[in-house]
Formats: sequence, structure tokens, C-alpha cells
Amino acid sequence: MAAFPDVLPVLSRGKHKRPEKGACFLEYTSLLAGEPFSDSPGCVDRELAAVLRHANDLLSDADRPRLVPLLGRAVGLVVPPPDGAWAPPPGMTADQVGGSVVSYARTTVALHRRVAERLLAAIGYVPSAAELKEHDGGRDLDRFFWFLMQRPVAVRSSADYVGRLVDRLCLLHDCFEVALAELGVRPAEVALREPAAVGWPDPAQVDATP
Repeated sequence: MAAFPDVLPVLSRGKHKRPEKGACFLEYTSLLAGEPFSDSPGCVDRELAAVLRHANDLLSDADRPRLVPLLGRAVGLVVPPPDGAWAPPPGMTADQVGGSVVSYARTTVALHRRVAERLLAAIGYVPSAAELKEHDGGRDLDRFFWFLMQRPVAVRSSADYVGRLVDRLCLLHDCFEVALAELGVRPAEVALREPAAVGWPDPAQVDATP
């Protein structure tokens, strides 16, 4: 397990070389999971990680603390690779790999499409055939998520958009949890460090600070 830094990094935009320089949401996640400091922790599905990276960078410094309650929730939401470490590059399809990785690749694709179906049902939006084709039936889940941020109706203000984003991120985690259970995939067991135990501020206190 990677050592936790002596000084807690600041949750901030972008990629960082080391915790002392700050950490994005996914880099914090890697620390919580005991992985090497990285914005691509192996314990998080790659499409979910992409959504979370983009959300971290999109939010302002004032709004980013609203992500704190989600820290650690994505850990284990991934189809475990067959050898516990290998994962195909993004975009690789099941027919481009062989042997023990075929099932892994197909299950990952099925996961993304099930998550997309559940997300659509939850927000009450029926996409056109062209929209589904553009996002590969939901397989391109990161792009699909951001496309759906202005559906079924567009929000009118930045504050409304941020509120919807936080709600949709919570919903996205729900969808991943249910879809993995439906596919019979057990989340990886990780000795997770709880954010509250290592000193992250209460979001309500952060929001109340002048």
C-alpha cells in the first residue's frame, strides 16, 4: 500500500506530480485506495474515471469541495482484469484481444452499456437512434454523460448546472453499483481510507465559509 502523505494535498484542477503540489479528485482516490499517486487508479473503471476527472477540472475552486462526499465511492467500481493488473487500452474491442482477456473486455463493454441504460431511465430521456450511434450505444460513457448534462432539458444558470452535475455524479455511481451487481461482478475489496478520518473538511462548512 502506498504511503499517505504527511501533509494533505489541496483538491485542485489538473494533474499533479506529487501530493505536496495538490491532487485532483482521482489522485485523491488513488491515495484513499492505497495505490500509487495517479489520476488513473486501477480500482476505478476507466469511463467513470474520465467523467470524474472532467468534473474535477470543470468545477471552480469554490464548487469543487461539493465533490468531497463522493471521495472513495468509486473505488472498486471496475471489472477486475484477469491477472489483477492488465487492462486493454481505451477503444480496444473484444475481437482485438484473445484468450483470458476476452471475457474481461466483453464484460466491461456490457457494464458501460448497462450504466448508460440505467442513467437514461433515471433522467427520463429517450435518445434518438443517431444519438445512440454517436455514443456507441452508451459504450462511450464519458462523452455520453456530458451530452446528457443538458437533457432532458437544458439548465438556465451555472449554479443549476453545478447542482445537476453533483446530482448526476451521485446517480452515475448508483448506476455503476447496480450494473456491476447485475453482471455478477463483485467490487474489489480495498482497505479504503475514509476521507473524514484523514481530515477533509465538511462540505457544509466549506460552503458556509465567507
